[in-house]
Amino acid sequence: METVEESYPVGEERRSHQRFHVREGALAFLGAVPGEIIDISMSGMSLKYVPLDKVTSQQVEIDIFVPGQDFYLPGLSCRLVSQVDCPKSTPYQSVQVKQMRVRFCDLTPDQCSGLKVFFQHNIK
Repeated sequence: METVEESYPVGEERRSHQRFHVREGALAFLGAVPGEIIDISMSGMSLKYVPLDKVTSQQVEIDIFVPGQDFYLPGLSCRLVSQVDCPKSTPYQSVQVKQMRVRFCDLTPDQCSGLKVFFQHNIK
């Protein structure tokens, strides 16, 4: 199991929970906008997405879905930590992809349990 800290050694770690890389295919939905989950912990996650609308609110609600596993975890309340443009993978790429980092807020016991189930089946 590879943690983010092992692959990206940068400065002092400030996160309170260990963050793990997620297997390909796990999706996060910002409303109707899908994104690919990059890494996740019990306190937050980062994802890549194509912005159809500009996210201006500091509070967002995210649903996690894993096709083929019947896994769906709705309504995770999150605080936006950062949004950055991802480098284009080719010079011909016309769509700008963004990376969003969020911190989970006020998770219910059921949502915490759901995240633990997600970890069991979807981290590298």
